[in-house]
Formats: sequence, structure tokens, C-alpha cells
Amino acid sequence: MKRIFSKFDMLPKKNKMALVLAAVMTFSLIITIPAYAWFYEQRKAAEMYKVEFPNALYLNAAHREDRMYFNMNAISKYKMDPVTGGLYHDQDGKLVAVTSQQYVFSVSGKNTTKYTLQLAHTNNNQFEYTIYPATEYADKDSVPAGTSEDRVVEYKLNANSRNENDLGSINNDTYNADDDTTVKCYVRSASPVSTSISQGYQNNTSTTPMKASKTGKFYNENYGSKTNVDDDDVASYWRSDDITVVSDSNKKFCHYYVLEVTWNNRPTSGIESKETDMVYITADRK
Repeated sequence: MKRIFSKFDMLPKKNKMALVLAAVMTFSLIITIPAYAWFYEQRKAAEMYKVEFPNALYLNAAHREDRMYFNMNAISKYKMDPVTGGLYHDQDGKLVAVTSQQYVFSVSGKNTTKYTLQLAHTNNNQFEYTIYPATEYADKDSVPAGTSEDRVVEYKLNANSRNENDLGSINNDTYNADDDTTVKCYVRSASPVSTSISQGYQNNTSTTPMKASKTGKFYNENYGSKTNVDDDDVASYWRSDDITVVSDSNKKFCHYYVLEVTWNNRPTSGIESKETDMVYITADRK
């Protein structure tokens, strides 16, 4: 080592500077190559992330409008007018009595292969809830001839109401401009969303009247050890089977559903002014 330093001291000043510069560049190169390789791999990872874009799942009102337009603020024994939002009158000016009301909602997304629907509700009003797959039509004239009237749900669009869902046009969805306020029609299927033995209501002890269990994981997660909870306030939890997605060429899809609320066991009841039920609908990617 001393011999190396002695030879270095004997070198002319110009050669010393060249040797020091060469040593520094060599050391820098040793550090730079692994660092560059690491950054290069990170850049490749970022490019792959952009190619395999994240999944997205949206739960919206009819026509993929913002979820605030999924409005269940009142239940009436009379038919509601979808255009005015008031009560419907027939040609003779009379109110039309009904024992059910139907509400449209949508599930849409991209890069999704399957999902499940989940419904939770309290039981203060003893309503029955059923979810049906539905098909959207541009207007009532487009609905297939012979379709039963009780399976058709009209929905008036709201201006500038699709800001929440940025998927754009999808093949099986009649996409419209944001300022469109026309009336769409939805035809629900004859059969509800399928549930196997293991799905359907998960925690009910009876169906008529509908009662949820006050024991088990669903109760414990909400109420813990509390025992003074009103029976009808305990939520019932329902779950569908896995729903398969058939996407368009851009890996996007849109499914429509009708939630039907019925009161067949109490057809004479009108709008409830005292009792309120909480209803939650969620979609879970599989």
C-alpha cells in the first residue's frame, strides 16, 4: 500500500489529477448502475400498472344517475306518477290503488368478472323486498309488445346527474347527454335475482312476519351485548348468488335492477307518518 502511495506522490501534478478523476468516475459508475437498474424496473412497474388499470364498481340510480336519485322517501298505497313525482290518476281522475312500488338502480364497472348484491333492511313496516334484473329501454314505445304492465317501471331522468359515474358509454346502456330529462322505461324480469340455499336471507328467524335473529354474528357486530333492542329494529341481511359479468370491448358493463317493495299482508295501509325503515343496498366484487 505504501509503495502505491509513493508512486502516486512521484507522479506529475497533471497525471495525479487525471488518476483521481478516473477513480471518482469509476466509483460513481459502480453506484449509478444499480440505481439506474432499480429506477428502470420501477418505470416498468408503472407502465404495467397503467396497462392493468384498477377495478371499478359503481352503485347508482336508474340510467347510472347519482345515487341520490334512488329515492325511497315515501311508500303509498296509490300509484306514483314518475313524471310529476305525485300521485297517479287514471282517465277518470281516480287514484289507482297498488300493493307494491318499484325502484330502479344500477351496478356498473370495468375489469370486473363477477359480484354479489347485498340488501339490509329493518322491519318496522313489515314490507317485503325483492330484487329483479331489469332491461333499460329508451322510451315506452320501445318496450316489447305484450309486456305485463306491472313489470314496467318508468323513470324520469334528471339534468346533469351522471357526474358520479365516469365510465362513459357502455354497449348495453342507452347513454344520453347530461342535460337529458326524458322518461326511460325499465322492464324487470319475471324471476328475481337468484339465491341458492346458502344465500338469500342470512339471519332471519321468520318470513311472515319478518324477524331477524337477535343472536349470532350479524347481531353481535351491530349491537354487541345489548339486549334492549326493539325486534323490528334488528336488520335482516340478504345476499344474492355470484352474478357473472359479460363486459363490452372496453371491459365495461352495466346491469339494471328493480327493487320491489310490497305490502301484500297489509293492503289497506297508506303512507306511514311515524315508522321509518332503513334500507341499504351494496355490491361486493368477487
